[in-house]
Amino acid sequence: MPSKHFFPLSYLPLLLALGGCAALTSGGEDDAPTRPENGWQPCEGERPRVCTMIYDPVCGRRDDGTVADYASPCNACADVSVTAWHPQTCEE
Repeated sequence: MPSKHFFPLSYLPLLLALGGCAALTSGGEDDAPTRPENGWQPCEGERPRVCTMIYDPVCGRRDDGTVADYASPCNACADVSVTAWHPQTCEE
C-alpha cells in the first residue's frame, strides 16, 4: 500500500537543479552594475551543488587571476576557486 507521503523520485533532479542555481538569480533595479551587459558578475552567496545541463558558455575568473571557460554561470560558480564570471568565453 502506498504511503500518504509519497514523493515521485522523478521530481528530485528538477528540484535540485532549481535550488542549486537559485543563488545566481536576482532582480530589480539595484543590480544594474552586475548585469551581463556590464561585464564580470561576482559569484556570491552559497555555491551551487547541482547545475542544469543547459549550455551557456561563460568565462570564469579564478582567485589566482587565471581564467577558464565553463559550460554555464552555474558551473563556473560551482567551482570554489572562481570569484566572478563573464557572459562570453575567455579570449585566447
